[in-house]
Amino acid sequence: MKILLKKYGQILTSRPAGHEAALAMKTTVKPANDEAIELDFEGVLSVGPSWLDEVLSSLRTEYGTDRVICLPTRNPSVIESLRVIDTQPPHSK
Repeated sequence: MKILLKKYGQILTSRPAGHEAALAMKTTVKPANDEAIELDFEGVLSVGPSWLDEVLSSLRTEYGTDRVICLPTRNPSVIESLRVIDTQPPHSK
């Protein structure tokens, strides 16, 4: 199942906005038991690490780390945000 992130905006920033997007995704995404959830960044101009961390953490908690996939992109904002997330400890709520 593919989620087009551009429907949440072209510039995706802040943890609160990511939290809201994650809640919206979880209410509309109904994947089959083993279906992957693919995050598609096409059409997104910029993604902040906090927004992306909130979305990934929420979806991975709900559906499992192996099922939530960021589709390949050449967007430097996405690439750098993923690097930041991978080097930071998980946030606390």
